[in-house]
Amino acid sequence: MRILLVGEYSGFHNSLKHGLQQLGHEVNIVGDGDGFKRFPVDIEVGSTYFEQSWLHRKIKVGWWKLTGYNLEDRLKLARFRESENLLKNYDIVQFINSNPFGCEPAVERIMLDFLIKNNQKSFLIACGDDYEYARFLTEEHEGYNILDSVHRGNLQKQQLFHTYKYLGNGYRDNYYKVLEASQNIIPSNVDYAMALKQQDKATAIIPAAINHSKFQLELNTDLSQIQIFMGINRGNYWKKGINYFEEALEIVKKKYGNKVFITIAESLPYQEYITKYKNAHILLDQVLCYDQGYNALEAMAQGKVVFSGGSSIYLKAHDLASVPVIDARPDVDYLVNQLSLLIDNPQDILEIGKAARKHILDHHDSIKIAQAYQQNYLNIG
Repeated sequence: MRILLVGEYSGFHNSLKHGLQQLGHEVNIVGDGDGFKRFPVDIEVGSTYFEQSWLHRKIKVGWWKLTGYNLEDRLKLARFRESENLLKNYDIVQFINSNPFGCEPAVERIMLDFLIKNNQKSFLIACGDDYEYARFLTEEHEGYNILDSVHRGNLQKQQLFHTYKYLGNGYRDNYYKVLEASQNIIPSNVDYAMALKQQDKATAIIPAAINHSKFQLELNTDLSQIQIFMGINRGNYWKKGINYFEEALEIVKKKYGNKVFITIAESLPYQEYITKYKNAHILLDQVLCYDQGYNALEAMAQGKVVFSGGSSIYLKAHDLASVPVIDARPDVDYLVNQLSLLIDNPQDILEIGKAARKHILDHHDSIKIAQAYQQNYLNIG
């Protein structure tokens, strides 16, 4: 089959592409490379033009304030139109979510309509924020979630605009447009599946694919000083609950002194990011989730001990008895206790790291995951 994967987040579609190609399919990715992360895509619609200098950024902001139009969106649309001959006649077009190019709804709709009209079957992934997920979090969800900073009074809604905006009419309409055109909507993890319990088109969860051949088991056997790594993307700081990790790390630093070495990296391109944590024993991924994010999964493939989602909700959804992840919760004392257990019992770090690598091979292998997607594609008449 000829398959077009639309959009990219953290390597999600690149890893799936690898698995689908191993099954003999012709696969291309169209997208902007997930912004500053610069993931590879086959058909590039993004641009760094407006990030090249202070003046360029000023022009973009000024034009938006003056006219209401986003020049970056217009540039993406122009590049999309230049590539239209490469975006037709696929057997499958799969959208990573209903806003795969990250544009304002009116511009996004032009590209969505073209792809739906000029290809055969469409599929939608529940991955990242969209209308249904934002609606669920604000109206139905019980327990902690990515909007906790608003619920707890730390932030106002406008400070998490990038989630709340999906409740707007334009984003809502685009979501239903893509959903209506799609054969299925496929949740990529527990967090997104929660919002789709009443959705007839929703399939079972298909976990994220990991091309583990890119990663080796990187166990740092020098346990004389425990190395802890945390990456920060300021745009997702509150949504990931990084504030809880930061408070916990301050306590751990005072408690253990030179027994720990803490590295914090901010907003790095992907290749630089994964190099930065190579020697880490422990990686702090995110708190306000019920499943593992993509950064967590790739770190697990390298044998890191990862703090991310891994509660009973996750285990039940995936029919697992256990998972080699430290379940991260929005509780600073709990996080300090879990870090302390690892620092005080460093041999456990190596055992959890080995189990983490095996978990990725067993449950996230890109070829096995691609086979699950292939089955979905073929099961639709």
